[in-house]
Amino acid sequence: MSTNISMATARLDDAAAMAGFLAPIPNGAELAKILENRRPVASRAYDDETWTARFVASDATHVKCFTVSDITIDQAEMIAAACPDISCLTLDEFRQAVGQALGPTLDADA
Repeated sequence: MSTNISMATARLDDAAAMAGFLAPIPNGAELAKILENRRPVASRAYDDETWTARFVASDATHVKCFTVSDITIDQAEMIAAACPDISCLTLDEFRQAVGQALGPTLDADA
């Protein structure tokens, strides 16, 4: 298993960027409805089939999604506990938090 961490961002008022942002997210249409309100939001989801966790945050202008693949739901919960406010995190800061939460189970090259 090789854990991979990535981040995607988009401006909420950029329809093309939002379409690209939402496309890889399961139930992206439901997330789009939530984001249409243009209010700060934080959410997370876990896909059992792909062993992928997604952590989404919006400040009402931009939205970001950190995706962590090849982890268990328990590991996703550990990450959520370690990152209660992902809205202000960069990709590097999120990776560091994931590394601290998961310890040696995280692939160092992720």
